[in-house]
Amino acid sequence: MNSYFASCPRGLEALLAEDIAGFGGQHVKIVGGGVMFAGEWPVCYAINLHSRLATRVLWRIAARGYVKEDDIYRLALDADWPSMFAATQTLRVDVTAIKSPLKSLDFVTLRVKDGICDRFRRDCNDVRPSIDTREPDVRVQAFLTERDCTLYVDTSGDPLWQRGLRQKTVEAPLKENLAAGILRLTGWQPGTPLFDPMCGSGTFLLEAAQIAHNMAPGARRSFAFERLRSFDAGIWRKLREAALAAENPVAWAQIFGADIAPQAVRAATANLDRAGLLEAVDLIQSDIA
Repeated sequence: MNSYFASCPRGLEALLAEDIAGFGGQHVKIVGGGVMFAGEWPVCYAINLHSRLATRVLWRIAARGYVKEDDIYRLALDADWPSMFAATQTLRVDVTAIKSPLKSLDFVTLRVKDGICDRFRRDCNDVRPSIDTREPDVRVQAFLTERDCTLYVDTSGDPLWQRGLRQKTVEAPLKENLAAGILRLTGWQPGTPLFDPMCGSGTFLLEAAQIAHNMAPGARRSFAFERLRSFDAGIWRKLREAALAAENPVAWAQIFGADIAPQAVRAATANLDRAGLLEAVDLIQSDIA
């Protein structure tokens, strides 16, 4: 089995752990900002497809203690990257840290990138991935604590809160996975009337309508795991087709939205329409009073 870390908004870790166990994750452990777990690739696919709370699902590659940047370089060099993705694919490296004594995370990022590229040069006849910081094929993340460095490959790509449904936003938009978590914490269930009197661009309305119609949040987007060597297209196709087949026909779901700003109502209407969920919601312009 692979080891993974699924990140989420703080405060939602216990709910995410419940979901991951339900998707077949094993050795589930709650940590600050996410959940660690183990599983075969279908579990990873299912969490990316179905989780409303996760932000990313990261595949844990290697971990080791470090003292200086060269220790992190050697950790990256020792990992078998050519077995994970091709030298012709593009790469991005990101580094985050908590209490790391190293002075420059930019330099750490460079050393991780050097280690990956030097491994490809060694194993692939001097061919190495190109760097693309905007739309890379593969994202590698390094996480530093005070003493240890862990390397991950991102299996999600775009953050999972990007459902691919919301195109228009208003000031201070709410991320979809946080909205889903708040709905979950309220105990709301489909069939119970739901009213958002300050709906903005309709994030709560979209999440509630998707839940009411059993729509998997990742069924209409792509994922980074599809670009890895280990990707099993047959398993992924079956999971996605099953999710689409399980959706309920769109109908009014006792979901109501309002906002004092006409531009917000227009944005929410456009987003619901694009998602095919406009029939599920009653939406008006109104002062909360």
